[in-house]
Amino acid sequence: MRLDGYEQQIQNISLELTSYLIQRGAKLEVAEDVVQDIFIKVLEMDLILPPAEIKPYMYQMAKHQYIDYCRRQQRFQTILEKYLRPAAPQIQTVSQVNPLEKKIVRAIKHLPRQDQQLLIQKYIEKRSIEEIAEIQQKTPAAIKMRLYRLRQKLRKKMRDTHG
Repeated sequence: MRLDGYEQQIQNISLELTSYLIQRGAKLEVAEDVVQDIFIKVLEMDLILPPAEIKPYMYQMAKHQYIDYCRRQQRFQTILEKYLRPAAPQIQTVSQVNPLEKKIVRAIKHLPRQDQQLLIQKYIEKRSIEEIAEIQQKTPAAIKMRLYRLRQKLRKKMRDTHG
């Protein structure tokens, strides 16, 4: 893929943004995901910003994207801890939670036990991908893909769940 000057400049800024996010506490893979989203958004924009404006714009986008990512992860973590912990009161208390939590609880409830266990290992026990792969005798890439597909499955189930 050949990049013209503007795209090359955006790519160079993207590399800086990855380092910037890592310095702010992001893990490498999260920083790369955030920067990739920004890179694509900037390239898809109809507006071409002058060089003096594109860099601050991309830094601002990176900051906001990372904050949004952290908030989503924190909400997801809270809900998973609340409903997947073995000692926690499970689905019986659904009527006492907000509508978003109800959707998530229903989606989690319909997951196979194996998928629930993977969520517990990753988000409750806070195990690394490598640890989970070792426990399940799979490759880290396979575990990452299962987690990705599991999150996609949860999103789909939540969209399909009414009420």
